[in-house]
Amino acid sequence: MKQLIFAAVALPFLLLAARVSCNAQPNDDIAWPDSLNTTKDVAYLTDDEKGVIYEMNKVRTNPKLYAEYIKREKTFYNGNRIERSGEIPILTQEGVAAVDECIAALQKAQPTGIIRPNRNLGKAAQLLAKYQSKTGKTGHTGNNGSTISDRIRHYCTEMNDNFDYGYGVAFGENISYGSSKSQDIVIQLLIDDGVPSRGHRVNIMRPDFNTAGVAIDTHPRYRHLCVIDYAFLVYR
Repeated sequence: MKQLIFAAVALPFLLLAARVSCNAQPNDDIAWPDSLNTTKDVAYLTDDEKGVIYEMNKVRTNPKLYAEYIKREKTFYNGNRIERSGEIPILTQEGVAAVDECIAALQKAQPTGIIRPNRNLGKAAQLLAKYQSKTGKTGHTGNNGSTISDRIRHYCTEMNDNFDYGYGVAFGENISYGSSKSQDIVIQLLIDDGVPSRGHRVNIMRPDFNTAGVAIDTHPRYRHLCVIDYAFLVYR
């Protein structure tokens, strides 16, 4: 069977575009269907880990509306710097051009299906997050040289059902550095400053992903990191 792996990491310069405030996120003034909140009854995720999946479901199902959040980011830009009151100015690579490109892409994007949480994918994400929290490393290589495939296939044995049903295996991973707040994380990955392929955005919007695991942890150099592991799973 065909195995498809889609990996993207918010490299260290990207996290400079992430918010560093520890304040709570503002109230959401856009009404979203409750059905998008697929993690509301999940006990093993933190509120911000739940929020990452919720935010991804918002943009996946209505990218044009979600672009309104991205438009608000423009108000904080001064050239290549993000300047928010009470926060340290942040230097980006592309400046507001990356924000404009993201807005245009979301306004043209086709809606896709929702993502549901998967505890085993969460364990795979947590394994890498804990390793990098202790070591200060970045990227997709984990303890003892483990790869995305190693971690996901080890924990997510449901992958075997895909083979039983005649499906290929598709999975991927996004990593962001800098923020622990769910909306900040997803907006950072969508804008994807400094990443020509916009690989993080591609993973968030990929229609053949229907489940994900999320792990947010501290990072000795970049304050926080978030690992998101995605997969397409067929359940019996």
